[in-house]
Amino acid sequence: MILETRFGLVPIEHERPEPLKFAWPLILLPELFTGAIHLALARGYFASLGWEVYTPDLRVALQPRASARNSQAWGFVQLRAALLSIVEALEREVILLGHGIGGLLAIDAATDSQVKAAVALAPMLPGIRSPLLAGLANLRARRLGGKLKAPRGKVLMDLLADADPFQRETLARSLVADDSRPPSDVVLGRYEFTGGIAAPRLIVSGDSDPFAPLEMTSAFAARLGVTLRVVRGRGHWLIGGRALERTVGEVQRFLVRSLGSDLLLLYSEQWAAARDTDGEDK
Repeated sequence: MILETRFGLVPIEHERPEPLKFAWPLILLPELFTGAIHLALARGYFASLGWEVYTPDLRVALQPRASARNSQAWGFVQLRAALLSIVEALEREVILLGHGIGGLLAIDAATDSQVKAAVALAPMLPGIRSPLLAGLANLRARRLGGKLKAPRGKVLMDLLADADPFQRETLARSLVADDSRPPSDVVLGRYEFTGGIAAPRLIVSGDSDPFAPLEMTSAFAARLGVTLRVVRGRGHWLIGGRALERTVGEVQRFLVRSLGSDLLLLYSEQWAAARDTDGEDK
């Protein structure tokens, strides 16, 4: 069952499976221009495996406030603060899993004491100008702090290339304009992403991703000391389509190996095998 709730101003969709098999919930974080509807397949897949899953809409936390209109703390810092306020409100340890800029947010927030592990799927790369931000209108938005327009044309086709064909039209219609400040902080290097002491972290990347090229993603993972796994023959849309099963498999193996039997409320031979299997890049 999918429930809708709020933490402060932030709306959250919450799915709790029966039976619940894992000790800590997943918080799923979306890519630019996407939201809970785009994460629905991934959320349902994880829930079917026994995960409790939350999908918050952090965009609400970026709405202007009179007292903060000129604040330099807007952007990625504010997005991070909004996420951690939800983690704190849950009063539980959690696992963060995000796509694109949501993935970058997940692995950056892994330094918080309530985060048990973090996974980034095709994360946005600091200092790299993503095609998702291309176009004159979006250039103006980045400079003036306005809204970014959702991708169209070839960029849209590249974004949804690995989604199921029957879903692409619905997914494309559901894209929304997005705040330019967090991604601008990332691509312009205004936010410092450092390794630091963090919970176990994983990056999963497609080897044909035009938005987070594998070579650059590998360099970023190495700089942070983060484990990298590669889904061969796939691009950016690792949250659905034919890439989803392989992506979830990589995430499951990583979490079971990293967190051990404490992760599992219902221990089974399947998860014991996943824990003991040495993962290799596919």
